[in-house]
Amino acid sequence: MAVSTSWTSTFPLVAPSLPGSVLLLGVAHVIDLKAPLQRVLAEYSPTAVAVELDPERAQAMKERQAELALPPEQRKPRAKGGPLLFRLWAHLQERLAGSMGVLPGSEMLEVAEFARGAGLPTYLIDDPIRQTAPRLLASLSRKERLRLLLSTLAAFLLPLGWFRGSVEEYAQQRGELLETLRRSYPGLARVLVDERNEHMAQRLTWLSHETPRLAVALGDAHLPGISELLRRAGVNVRLLHLEELTRPAENPPGGPSSAGAPGSPAGTGGAPPPPG
Repeated sequence: MAVSTSWTSTFPLVAPSLPGSVLLLGVAHVIDLKAPLQRVLAEYSPTAVAVELDPERAQAMKERQAELALPPEQRKPRAKGGPLLFRLWAHLQERLAGSMGVLPGSEMLEVAEFARGAGLPTYLIDDPIRQTAPRLLASLSRKERLRLLLSTLAAFLLPLGWFRGSVEEYAQQRGELLETLRRSYPGLARVLVDERNEHMAQRLTWLSHETPRLAVALGDAHLPGISELLRRAGVNVRLLHLEELTRPAENPPGGPSSAGAPGSPAGTGGAPPPPG
């Protein structure tokens, strides 16, 4: 899939009209979700889409996708800058995604490609990674940094089949995993989950006034927090969690039987996630 869509990341401060409908799609960055995303988006028929990316990460992802399409001998060596912990997270994500035959974050590009084919705008709603990364490092105590480093290194020793099984069990433990994350890594949970939830919800609230049917691809961990913030702002929001997205649909996402009633269970990213 070649993505040549135009990205938009500018949001005026004042929304002039009543909010439209927002569909939040819970995704995982290491799973092939092309087929279910295409099905759900076609059923929902959005007038715009939004993805959990910032301009720098979106561009890097598109360039990485183009590079992987080349023969191995023509690929350039990847830059190895940045904090060690972030580089390990990125490598772990690529390892997991590669085992499932996808590029990390490819679901975001799939949503953007759907929008390009339908002539729809694609909005980038995440905070710039260059702002998030320093905030995260500054928020972590030495103990948290050491624990994160050790847990990340330990993850490389686990068989890939274990991760596939954990993805399948994730939905049953969503709330417990989030609480564990908050207890073990409070700084990480605050910066990567809570703060980004607030900022992305603000942008989505504005977008809901600009377009009548907005489809949004987000890491599943963000759905509970962002949906609650949107409801407080008076936005008509529906949810499809990861397990619901991959389940054969009985009703279109925009219909009366949509998943994501206000009592939907809380979500979590499970083990400490990479920024994204």
